[in-house]
Formats: sequence, structure tokens, C-alpha cells
Amino acid sequence: MFLLAFGLVITAGTGCVNPAHQSVADLQASAATGDARAEYELAGRYAHGEGVPKDYVQSAEHLRQAATQGYLLAETDLGSCYARGLGVKQDYGTALVWFRKAAARKDSLAEYCLGYAYAHGEGVPRDVDTAIHWWKQSAAQGQLEAQNALGRLYLHGEFPGDTKRINYAESAKWFRQAAEQGDLKAMNNLAFLYQQGLGVKQNFSEAAKWYRIAAGKGDAMAQANFGLMYQDGAGVPLDMVTAYKWFTLSAEQGNVVGRHSFDDYNEHHRLTSEQLAQARRMVAEFHARHAQKRTNQPDGQ
Repeated sequence: MFLLAFGLVITAGTGCVNPAHQSVADLQASAATGDARAEYELAGRYAHGEGVPKDYVQSAEHLRQAATQGYLLAETDLGSCYARGLGVKQDYGTALVWFRKAAARKDSLAEYCLGYAYAHGEGVPRDVDTAIHWWKQSAAQGQLEAQNALGRLYLHGEFPGDTKRINYAESAKWFRQAAEQGDLKAMNNLAFLYQQGLGVKQNFSEAAKWYRIAAGKGDAMAQANFGLMYQDGAGVPLDMVTAYKWFTLSAEQGNVVGRHSFDDYNEHHRLTSEQLAQARRMVAEFHARHAQKRTNQPDGQ
């Protein structure tokens, strides 16, 4: 699957045996015989410009050929094309037709997309209850986007000032499921809930654990938050040098919280020259480890 509705893009395999080893000519020959899988693979090649010029119109047409033959992944992706106007004229109504077809066959991504449409009133009247229904169907199958959508809804409410939808325990439940699948944003949000004691018993060590993993894997918000943990000595030893390391890494990615803390340390000279040099070495070491891919484990400090 290569398209995800409403502006998100992913790349993943389709479950076929070595599809990348097939030439475009071979796929075209198979597609000409009515092979829906080949049509879907060709759609991916045109979407990414692999072996052919990138062409969303051609991609959408191959998706249409596959979808009309009942190829499940193509149904969802064709809906995405219509939702985003990729290769076709944007048409939420047609997008929903394809999402519904796929959702009727329990495709988790299509279920998420239907939930998104209802949550934002795109092609249908806005209906958050129906959005929640579809997101829960999707999230129960492990769809990260749906798990995160539910986590955010139960954390922040439907709109600023809304308290009806807020349910911190539910938020923690869904963020945990996404975090356990490796989603960095969910890790950061779950850590925040532990840090604040929202929906879970307050536990700074548990908060630090999730911030550490996400920060070590490069999430800028988690890096800023992990730096604050070190600054305050909450869940980790108080360590201004390590705090500055994480603020630097976060600021380098443009995170506002990380940048504010980074600037604060510099403007108020919170570190000695020796400490500053140490922190900068730590930043350089972090970049070196990640650039060289020497380890798949998150940074532990």
C-alpha cells in the first residue's frame, strides 16, 4: 500500500512474492490479462516513479482497474486518490464510495479513512460519534493512525474547551497500543500522561522510559520533553548537560519547546564552558551513532 488518505503517505509491501523483481513490462503484460495484483503494482510504480516517470494519473487509472476487480488494497488507495485529488479530480463522495467498499471487507485503513471523513465533515455531515465508531473498528485491528486519532480525541476533546469527549484513561489505552507498535508520537503522548498522572498513576520513571525511546529515535518533541525531565531531575538524575544535549537535538529539528530551552541555556549561560563542550560532544556522538546505524537501540542518556 502506498497512499494513505488525507495527506499522509506511507510505503509498504503488498504481500506479493518479490513484486519488485518484476519488470514494468512483465507487470503490464500480466495486467493486460486481467491480473489485478499487477495493476496494483503498476499503480505503485507510477506513484513513486520506479522504472517509469512519476505519473499520478496513470497510477490512479491502474488503481481503478485493480479496484473494479475487487482488489482490496486498491479500493482503499483509489479512495485516497479521490480524497486528495491525486491523478483524479478531488471528489470526497467518490472517495467515500471506495472507502466503504473496503471497510465492508474490514480493511483497517479504509475504516480509519471513513472515521477521518466523519470527524472532519468531508463528503458527509460531521459526526464525531460515527468517526469514533470507525476509528475503534480500525484501531482494534492495529491501525496506528486510528489509535493515535482516538488517543488525541480523548486527550484534547473534540474542540478547544470541550470536556465531553475527554477521557484520559481511554487516551492512555490507545496511545499505549500505538506506542507498543513503535509509534514515536504515541510514545511522547503516553509519556506525557504518565508525567502528569492523567488516566494513569503518575510515574516519572515510566514517563522517562517512553521519552527516552522516542527521543533516542529522533522525535523532536520527545527530545525536548526528555531534556526537561533531566533539567528537573524527574524520573532521571538531575543533569543540565544531558538536558542541554536533548534541547540541542530538538532545536536542530525546529521544535519550538526545544528551541526555547536551548536559547534560554545560551542566553543565561546555564552551563560552564567545559559543560557546554561536553554537551556538544554528546550531540556529535548522537549524530554519529545514528548516521552510521551502529545500533537499533534508543539512546540511553
